[in-house]
Amino acid sequence: MVFDAIVNAWLVIVLTSLALVELALPRRAPTQGRALRWPTNITIGSLNILFAAITIAPVAAAAIAVDWRWGLFNRISVPSVVAIVISVLVLDALAYLQHRLLHASAVLWRVHRVHHADVDLDATTGLRFHPFEALISYVRMVAAVVILGLPPAGVAIYLWISAIITVLTHANVRLPSRLESVAQWLVVTPAMHAIHHSALPAETDRNFATIFSMWDRLGGTYRAEAHGGQARVRAGLEEFREPRYLTLPWTLALPFCAAPTSAAAAPARVKTG
Repeated sequence: MVFDAIVNAWLVIVLTSLALVELALPRRAPTQGRALRWPTNITIGSLNILFAAITIAPVAAAAIAVDWRWGLFNRISVPSVVAIVISVLVLDALAYLQHRLLHASAVLWRVHRVHHADVDLDATTGLRFHPFEALISYVRMVAAVVILGLPPAGVAIYLWISAIITVLTHANVRLPSRLESVAQWLVVTPAMHAIHHSALPAETDRNFATIFSMWDRLGGTYRAEAHGGQARVRAGLEEFREPRYLTLPWTLALPFCAAPTSAAAAPARVKTG
């Protein structure tokens, strides 16, 4: 509970700071008013935080695994620092693989498209994940923690870093191009992740990583530049661009909605599975 409170406090600080920077140094001009998007994004993010608080969170699962000596790292002797580093890397790699699966599976894409349906990209988009997707992520993390016996400290550090960087990489901020290009060799940046939110399917299926960009490089999914440049990235899904899809009821119902037959702007995403 203390860890959750700390992470949530940091999220509020980071969100507030980024909101001010987005007003002063936006990379792209918004297409919709914040009064419609922000209440939905913040509410759905709060629902997911509440869900995490009433379930067995990954850090709690790690503590239980230690007590019961479940998992690989609770059976072998590994220096604490090494175990923490491995925890962060493993959980981030699994997040990358999950993200690719969310795009590859027709069923899972219906859940994940809630995140991509935001027609503008800013820090609050980093909170816009359907509760079903939050459940999938927590089950995946808890399973990995228990099977591998990842230490609570490593899991906590990963959750803290991933929460902060997820909000940061969705921010509509203009960073020095030199800083972006250098940082992308190690971590995901706002410019890199904005490509992933492009309405063009060829760009949406690129740059899946959460923290470390090397997963995209190793997986052959890295893309450095958006078509037409960063300022011209058109975020969202063409079939769900109407303002009603930005409201909370429609956002929660989106996994069960068929794409409107009138949506004819961009090539449809073809999925199997």
